[in-house]
Amino acid sequence: MKIGNARVISFINLKGGVGKTTSAVNVAATLAHSFYVQQGNTKKRAKVLLIDLDPQSNASQTLLKSKDYDPSKTIVNLFRHELNRDDSEESFDLSKILCEAPIDGLNLDLIPSGLDLFDIQDELVKYQRYYLSATDILFNALNKLRESKRAYTHIIIDCPPSLGLVTLNGLSLSNYYIVPTFLDAYSHWGLDKIIERVETLKRCKASCEAEIIGILYSKIDRKSTRQNNMWDDKFLEWEQQNQHRFRKLAKSGGKRLVFDTKISKADVIRKAEADHSPLVAYSPADGNDKRDKEKYQEEWVALTREILNRIAILKIS
Repeated sequence: MKIGNARVISFINLKGGVGKTTSAVNVAATLAHSFYVQQGNTKKRAKVLLIDLDPQSNASQTLLKSKDYDPSKTIVNLFRHELNRDDSEESFDLSKILCEAPIDGLNLDLIPSGLDLFDIQDELVKYQRYYLSATDILFNALNKLRESKRAYTHIIIDCPPSLGLVTLNGLSLSNYYIVPTFLDAYSHWGLDKIIERVETLKRCKASCEAEIIGILYSKIDRKSTRQNNMWDDKFLEWEQQNQHRFRKLAKSGGKRLVFDTKISKADVIRKAEADHSPLVAYSPADGNDKRDKEKYQEEWVALTREILNRIAILKIS
């Protein structure tokens, strides 16, 4: 599905605590801060929309201070409106809940989430409308938002740790998806199910083009080199057995499914989140934290560049 010229990337894993939200937020922020896109003969700064589809709302809490977070204005409003509206009513206007540039200096907007999205997941199962699928609610609303002259170059979606209808709303409009995971014995747990569900979605919905673009090792303990290598070898075995499931990436130059860039476990990242900030916009007072911020932000820049390179290679329309 197309939302103007935006590239849509979902971050998903069925396990919690693997750095999914941290990855979505920091990739979105790094794109908005450090990258440009070519448009004709000119370059312009990336304009990014981050959509928080996770009921736990951690992405929203990272970008919004408590005083700025309004639980009555979240993505829940979209789904609730769609569940309850009469056919004669207009569909929901996302600009009513859009948080424009919540972080100073970042070309980044946010559609926040809320805890009531847990209830919406169950209610969507009963959704019936003659001309609109339950998996197309978000796509429909985003197209209306685009018509209001908000042109994004990239849309990043933080999906819930499930494969329900809210997640499928994100995946069905995505060009690509990324699975952040720990580097451990269970790193490929759930991957089969995620890939299988996306493949089923693509078979049933011709407009869905979501393609896995990579697995991201996050929260890496750089001191555990031997263990890291051992678990990576185990993952490589799984990857080789399943290459047929991500042929486009394999054909793009023999790349591994795992990104070359690995994100370190670092206290400064947690401190930035506690300060309601992605790492790139964090302003620590402590000298050690300042050095760590610069050091670990280089990883997010390298990862974001690698993601964009893979997008260019895959050339999905």
